[in-house]
Amino acid sequence: MAGSTGNEVVLRFRDGNLTRCSLTRDFTPLDYAVEAETDEGETIRASISDLKAVFFLKNPRRREAEMQLGTMVAEPPAGAPTRVEFFDGEIIHGVVQEYRMEESGFFLYPTSPESNNEKVFVVARSINTLSLEG
Repeated sequence: MAGSTGNEVVLRFRDGNLTRCSLTRDFTPLDYAVEAETDEGETIRASISDLKAVFFLKNPRRREAEMQLGTMVAEPPAGAPTRVEFFDGEIIHGVVQEYRMEESGFFLYPTSPESNNEKVFVVARSINTLSLEG
């Protein structure tokens, strides 16, 4: 894909829809939209307010190696072990490095080797509960 950052993501919308695509520019928690392109070449500009989360997918080779080893190839960054429950009841666990109120959300790094996600951008307004574990 021309202009792709190489980051494959799944955009999970608040209405339950999802789209697998590649980012066309880097994304930060200060952004108000995600810009991406589908495999079919369709350009997407999704507003953060329409999203539940952005799932950054692991490289398939890394996921396969982790599944074979039963452990993570690269450790998640240091941070607070966290449990996130979304408004729709979905629960994810991982590590959160930081979250500032002026940002639209935060990155959560899954700690399970079975996860196919490198990291998840959790949209703050999609959270039902957020709790620290450990």
